[in-house]
Amino acid sequence: MSLSPKLMVLAGVVVASMVFLMARTMSGNSGVYYLDIDEYLAKPIDHPVRVAGFVADGSIRKDPSGLVVRFTLRDARGEKSMPVLFDARGGGARIPDTFTDGSQVLVSGKMGGGGEFEAKEMLAKCPSKYEARGQSGRS
Repeated sequence: MSLSPKLMVLAGVVVASMVFLMARTMSGNSGVYYLDIDEYLAKPIDHPVRVAGFVADGSIRKDPSGLVVRFTLRDARGEKSMPVLFDARGGGARIPDTFTDGSQVLVSGKMGGGGEFEAKEMLAKCPSKYEARGQSGRS
């Protein structure tokens, strides 16, 4: 049984279209990475982005509900910083239990009109003292 040239061309176009669509779909937001705070402040981006830094000591201010927090995000050297507003009232987001002074955090959002980074998501890394304790117990 031989296939007609028209059918072979049509099959080739369909396969090529499927490959193109899969590649385009997979490269959507999956390639989103994060910027360190000094990288972000050097060239602010006006669309949502992830920014990593550390919580400046003494900067955490929670509202009475405990769902809205303002803090200062700083770089590792403490030379650059920016104010952050995280509002967990809007849905599934919440303030991580490991969110404390000096903790390393990753915030997702964008700069608001008032010069405050408006975070929609926030992740806080576990303190390194827990990692050291777990590693020493494995010997």
